Amino acid sequence: MTGAGGAHQHSPSRRGWLALAGVGLVYAVAIAFVVAYRAESTSDFRDFWRNAVHFRETGQIAADLGVHNYLPFFTTFMLPWGLLPLRVAAAAFAVLSLVLFAITVVLVESLLDDRARRAPRAALLIAIALMLPYVHSCAVLGNVGLLVLFLAVTAWFLVERGREWEAGVALGLATLIKLLPALLILFFLLKRRWRVAGAAAAVTVAFGLGLPALTVGWQQTLSLHKDFYTRAVRGGSAIETLTSERPTKALYSNNAVPIVLRRLLTPVDGGRADHHGLYVNVTDLPRGAALATYVALLAVFAGVTIALTLHGARTWPPESTGAALAIRAQFGQWCCLMLLASPLVWTHYLPLVYWPVAVLADRLERTRRAGRTCRLSATALVCWLLGALLLSWPAARAAGAQIASVAAVWLATTVLILRSRARAGRG
Repeated sequence: MTGAGGAHQHSPSRRGWLALAGVGLVYAVAIAFVVAYRAESTSDFRDFWRNAVHFRETGQIAADLGVHNYLPFFTTFMLPWGLLPLRVAAAAFAVLSLVLFAITVVLVESLLDDRARRAPRAALLIAIALMLPYVHSCAVLGNVGLLVLFLAVTAWFLVERGREWEAGVALGLATLIKLLPALLILFFLLKRRWRVAGAAAAVTVAFGLGLPALTVGWQQTLSLHKDFYTRAVRGGSAIETLTSERPTKALYSNNAVPIVLRRLLTPVDGGRADHHGLYVNVTDLPRGAALATYVALLAVFAGVTIALTLHGARTWPPESTGAALAIRAQFGQWCCLMLLASPLVWTHYLPLVYWPVAVLADRLERTRRAGRTCRLSATALVCWLLGALLLSWPAARAAGAQIASVAAVWLATTVLILRSRARAGRG
């Protein structure tokens, strides 16, 4: 009787998760066909694949085949995909990316939901739905955003499980694939998680220099990194965007803070070359004034984030529920800062904010169960939803709708940290 009753009791949970998995499977299969069909046209993965094939055939790491914003490590990392036909490789990479996103969702839910649930929570479904437009962009383009998200969340999951060396390895690999997670190494340094930061730095240096050196030699590896710095770091910097006569990457789909400020404060065209101009500027300030505005904004975002991190609890793991929530919100705050401080933010970068969006959705559900409404979380999530809806309006994208939604999530995590600390202090 007990066994049968237990099976009956848990069947709704299984049905809920199976239904969610079924929907995900159908979506992944559909995306695989779409990606395979358009693999020869505009897709990031096509460039990755061509670069890998070029490397396999010539033994040279190129920077003119669509991977100019990636470290030399990236070409060797993507080499196995160059062994497959393009359409097969593109479809397989898209499915792998979606599988990794599904694993990311499970990891996040296992951290945030500490109770046995009958079915997937509303908070989980809200977080997935809010992130879906950006996840879809990653999958269709064949970009590495979902892989980087998986590694960053895995790092945090391992930290919470006390496996800090392994967490550092995951974070180091994420940094090598896309430089943005390097900012999270600073977070762990400020939190005095030396093993995480040390392992991440060691992996970044050892594999970032070692793997290319094994294939093209030490001198060529150094030369490639110097070229990367000149081309991607200095040439694509916020200063260059804000002060150059005609900034590169000015297309409306780039939602980084520097180019958004240029479009708003100076008459910079955010349209495509084959369309009419797209101007959203509300004034025409000197470029120096735009640069000063950017410095002030960055000082606020970075200064507040660092200050809250430095003044957090030193104990690990946290001793109270409020302190645990504050540290989780801090990690989410740094995930937002990755994009707010980046000189380049395409649509497929935004899945990196999945953790703080999930944290806010979790708070919204928990307060609802307690008979209250967390207006802070609700407002931030509505702002995120508006940003996603405005993807269909080029003028809104040029004006920074998506980066504004990231800023809203950053602000909500900031307030959540302060409230959680106050609650922990009263406890």
